[in-house]
Amino acid sequence: MASIRDGKGHRAYRRKQEQLKRRTAREGLPCTWCGDQIDTKLPSTHPLSFTADHPQAVATGGHLVRQELEPQHRRCNAAKGDRAAVEIWGAS
Repeated sequence: MASIRDGKGHRAYRRKQEQLKRRTAREGLPCTWCGDQIDTKLPSTHPLSFTADHPQAVATGGHLVRQELEPQHRRCNAAKGDRAAVEIWGAS
């Protein structure tokens, strides 16, 4: 069985991913999970390398291409998994 990332929309997803990587390098966008800077020149296997995150995980019904991707470290993206970001009300 083919991965969803290899099917329809795969090329569009890769283009969006590369655009976000260039923007992250140019503007110094931080990781949306931990807030630290991302070194876009690290090898893709490094835990602090750049990855493009889907705010709503594809595994839980998010669309591969119709979402605005967010920059994250590889380890932060793995830690997030398919969970959505959580807002805590009333936290000081």
